[in-house]
Formats: sequence, structure tokens, C-alpha cells
Amino acid sequence: MAVRFRTQRDIKALLLRENYRKRVLAVSCASGLVVFLGLLFWCVNVFIADNEPVSFLLYEPEAEVAAETYQKKEMSSNVKPAQPAMDFIIADSTSDVSFMADVEIDTEGLSMDGDALSGGLGDGDGLGEGFGEGGGSALGSSTKTENAFVGRFWDLKKTPGGGPSKFKDAQGNRGVLSVASQFFNGGWNTTAFSPYCESKTRLYASCFYLPNCMDQEASNAYDPNGKLGLKPSRWIALYRAQVQAPKSGKFRFVGAGDSVLAVRFDGRNVLACGFHDLKTAGWNGLHVVSNPNALAGRDVIAYESCDFWNEQFGGFVAGDTFDVKAGEWYEMQVLVSEIGGGNFGFCLLIDDVDEEGGKLSEDGKPLFQLFRTSFIEPKAAEVYESIKYKDMELATDPPYDEDSMIWPARPMKGGSRGK
Repeated sequence: MAVRFRTQRDIKALLLRENYRKRVLAVSCASGLVVFLGLLFWCVNVFIADNEPVSFLLYEPEAEVAAETYQKKEMSSNVKPAQPAMDFIIADSTSDVSFMADVEIDTEGLSMDGDALSGGLGDGDGLGEGFGEGGGSALGSSTKTENAFVGRFWDLKKTPGGGPSKFKDAQGNRGVLSVASQFFNGGWNTTAFSPYCESKTRLYASCFYLPNCMDQEASNAYDPNGKLGLKPSRWIALYRAQVQAPKSGKFRFVGAGDSVLAVRFDGRNVLACGFHDLKTAGWNGLHVVSNPNALAGRDVIAYESCDFWNEQFGGFVAGDTFDVKAGEWYEMQVLVSEIGGGNFGFCLLIDDVDEEGGKLSEDGKPLFQLFRTSFIEPKAAEVYESIKYKDMELATDPPYDEDSMIWPARPMKGGSRGK
């Protein structure tokens, strides 16, 4: 067995080699770490930080707006949105801003008060664009709009198939009045008109204002192309909508109608006027020439500008009062009809009973508001320009308070009373 002994010189050389190996390993690790960190920095710089440098925009304020500009903006902010394209029964509407989804009224009566409203919405002739288009003369346009009454027309001289009905001759006048009376007293159910010819035309009305004209005006409006062959007399038109009260209080309708005008509000008959008595089906029951005492006990207003109506049925007649709450919606229907033929016209006003110290007409009579669902302001002279069948010798000029409140409208829900 051999035994190996190392000298001190061998041990020293061994230690030197071991230390050298450790230094080489340390340098290698340090170099690798440096390379790794450099690679990591390069990756961050290339793949992550390679974005556009952040830039800063210096804000330079605009020049001061003139004081008058601020004033205009402040004025316009107080103006309620204009109503959607409206047609009233005699003329078309004033604007085409869709007003009726649900409209919240938070003012104590929306009116044309003040320069801001009259300048922004009331300028011009008040009849709106498209006057007389689509509907065939001055009874309005067939252009559909939500903020309006929807009008339907039945010719009781014809059956639904277009043939002659039992009312085809003048002997059927009293029969037509009987049908209208049954409708008026029976809950305004349109099935009463189902045996007769209905026009496919719908008219959209935002007020009811037609100075005295000739009966052909209505049949022409609801049969603009003549395809149905609608003729004057013995017809009924019905307008329906829900209306929103602009303020709380007590109101009543004031109207004139030839042959008849009637209003149902919130399920109640609140007005019936004209030649014939719809309550009793009395022929010429309200005709003051035939029956001087017909309007005894009723509130009647005879304007000098409506002499023909005054002589025939006394003038404007006030209906029953009804209460409303601001912002609440109410069903409303308006019936107009010409039974015997000849002259024809109507006007529907509304009286704010709670208002004290109301305005007066030029002849000193109470001046009521025009019932309307939009900023519409009809003038008799302008309406006559659009009327095809007019009678200027017996012209009327129904007055009203131009500062009239707006009663926004929306379509009435369907059902047996409004199919």
C-alpha cells in the first residue's frame, strides 16, 4: 500500500488554482447578469415604451362673447320646445319638433307670453308650413303627427262598399241627426258608424277653427283624389286625442258649429251647439230663427265679426265646466257634422273660469282662448285664402285671445270607442 504526501508547495498551487476558478465563475456570472439586464432593458424600451411621446396642448381662451349673445342664449333657454308638425282642422301646424312623448308641464300655463316666445315661435302668419297640402284645401294636411287630434270621416249617404245607404237622399237628414244623437248620448262608440262609408284619409288637427264656408270643403278634404266619391251633407267627422292640462283649475269650452259641434272630455259630454239639438235629436232645435227661445238660460256670446252665426244659432255657446290638474292627461273627442248641406264652419274656444279680469274683443265681449295643442295662430283672412269652397258674402272672423295656452296632445288608446 502506497502513501502519497503533498508538499507545502503543491498545496499552495492547488489553492491558487481553486481561487482562480472561483474568480472566473464570479466574473462569468456578473457578465451574464449584465447581459441579461441589458437585454431586458432593450425589450422594455422597444416593445413597451415605443409610444408617441406625451404632448400637451396649450388652452387659449376664446375672446369674450358679447353681452347681447349671452342675453339671447338666456332667453332661448326659457322657451319651451315647439310642438311637432301640427295640422289643425283648418290649417297645418307651425313646427316639426316632436313634442309628444310624454310632456311634463311645470309652468302655470304655457302661453305665447313675452317677446321671447313671440319672437321665437309666433312670428309669421301663424299657419305653418304646408298649409293646405295633403288634406285637400283648408281643412288641413294628412301628414301624420303625434301631437294632434286624429280625425276620421264617415259619409252616411254611402255603405262601406260605396253603395247608397238609406240616407242617400235629403229625406235622410233627420235619420243622420238621430245617428249622431245616439252616438252623443251613447258613450261615443264608433260602432254606430260602422254601417256607413268611412274615408281612408286621416287628418291631424291641433285646433278647430274654420270660418263660414261651403259644405264641399269637408268632403273634398277627406277625399282629395275623388276616389271615394264623397259628396256634401250628411257626414260626420270625429277627432280624438289625449290632452295634457297646462294648469290646474276649472275650464269650459265655448263653441260655434254649423251644423253641429260637440265635445266629450274625460268621459263627459261638456258641449253641444249648432243648429240641431244632439241631446234630444231635435231638428233645428237650437236654430234661433226657428226657435227664438232655444238658448234660454245658456251663456251665449255674439261677436260682431260672426254675424251670420249669430243670426242662425245665436253665436258662441258656453258648455259645462270641468276640473283638471296640471300635467294630467285626459281623453277628449270632438264631433263636427254638416247634415243638411250648404254653409259649414265651426270654432272651438276654451274659457279659464278661474281667471279674473279676462280680455275683451273689439266689440267689448269676453275674449276666450283658442283651444290648441301647438303654437298655432290661425287668422280668418289667411284661412280663406286656402279655402276652395268659400262664401265671402257671409264670411266670419272668429276672435280669440292670441295668448292662448297649449294643451299638448297624444294619440288616444284604441278600443270600441275609437277603432
